[in-house]
Amino acid sequence: MRGKRLITIAALAAISLPVFAIRHIRWGSSAGPLNGLTITWTNNGTSDSIRWGYTPSYEMGAFAGIMRNGYSDKFFKHVFPTVNPNSTIYYQLYDSNTQSWGMQKTFAAAPPSNTTAFSFCALGDSRNGLSVWQQVSNLANSQAASFTLYNGDIVDNGGSASEWNNWFNSGTAYLENNIVYHALGNHDAQSVPTYKNIFDLPHVNGSNLYYSFTYGNALFITLNSEDPANQAQASWLVSTLSAAASDPSIIWKVVSFHRPFYTIGAHAGEMNAYFGTWWKAFDDYGVDLIVNGHDHMYERTKPINRNVSTGSPVASYGSQPGQGRCQIVCGGAGAPLYTGTPTWAIEKYQSKYNFCKFSINGYELCGTTYDNYGNIIDTFCINKSGPGTGFGNSSTIFNSISVYPNPVQSMLTIDYFSSQLGEATILVYNMAGQEVVRKEVLKEEQKLLVKLDMSVYARGAYTVQVVMGRQKDNLLIVLQ
Repeated sequence: MRGKRLITIAALAAISLPVFAIRHIRWGSSAGPLNGLTITWTNNGTSDSIRWGYTPSYEMGAFAGIMRNGYSDKFFKHVFPTVNPNSTIYYQLYDSNTQSWGMQKTFAAAPPSNTTAFSFCALGDSRNGLSVWQQVSNLANSQAASFTLYNGDIVDNGGSASEWNNWFNSGTAYLENNIVYHALGNHDAQSVPTYKNIFDLPHVNGSNLYYSFTYGNALFITLNSEDPANQAQASWLVSTLSAAASDPSIIWKVVSFHRPFYTIGAHAGEMNAYFGTWWKAFDDYGVDLIVNGHDHMYERTKPINRNVSTGSPVASYGSQPGQGRCQIVCGGAGAPLYTGTPTWAIEKYQSKYNFCKFSINGYELCGTTYDNYGNIIDTFCINKSGPGTGFGNSSTIFNSISVYPNPVQSMLTIDYFSSQLGEATILVYNMAGQEVVRKEVLKEEQKLLVKLDMSVYARGAYTVQVVMGRQKDNLLIVLQ
């Protein structure tokens, strides 16, 4: 009896303890990664604090957390002064429930704001795929990037407190160590006030639904594709890009938002009405990279410049008038995967969970995409260092490749045109990235015709690739 009574008392004591403690730590910014840096956390107390410094002695002092109402409990925030670049921030959070300081934590500050060598990640569409979200976020965390562009659809229902809790809990390791710049997705938009309140982001006209910041030699713009008809947003986009065009320190222009213009997934066509506003601005001002989510897959377009052609790619990525935009869909952080039917615009496509890492090193931008197991599924580079190019040289040239018929049932003809002569390799990959065809040929003229019998392979989408030295040209086909 005595033992049972002790267990009962212990159980009652446990019940009387606070249900929650400090949780959901996340980093944001009202400007760049070093200026405007904020830390936010969740608790059900009323007077939490933070103490921090560049050493474990917390020499910068202790500060009361700025409290606001959360979606269930309270949010507390601290705004840092401009922090020392490449430093380690040591901090502790004070829990006003338990009246005690938590364990020491650290955060790695970004390189200097004038750096020309840094990296950033891009990902999106976790929704309720929590196990994959945990995989992808942990892998992204290992990349030690300066910040992340998150392209929307964080949760399945933006008004559900339990879904936000689950997302934070599954991404703890990542969110406690990375600055994240968010774009509003259609699922997040089920409660726009909740979304706006959770994250500390830059503001334009009093709102954090679209904004920009500069870091290093790059301009980053986030747009709200849930309200693309908003004239104020479109005008702000043009004025922001116009100002960047006259700023010699800005070499790269990167735009992020949720809904893509070019996609072979279920949401194709949703942004077509805004080719004349948003995409026109991208072409007119030479945007280098566009990152989106919404379709749950990985896609990279060929270079697209609608000022030159609305139905075929141009020869290279770049910011010169005749060069094209690189648009990437990386909506693979947990939501159910999509497939699609190939079109002329898509260079690379994988129906896999994924995230992207982009590295800028002066006049070169390179991207690497990983699946949720850490395998590389795509790489590319844009190089602007060519002499006299006015930031227009690209390290990737897209030669003309076409196939017919497409869709195909049996015999496929590959029609490839380039100035290179010599040995060429014809490769065909399925959508799992597995090589199913390899054929070595000798290219003796600018035009190469190759026939392949595809009748022995399973129906579905495939990538046809022509490789000559370091040059790789791709086209998507459908086998019926």
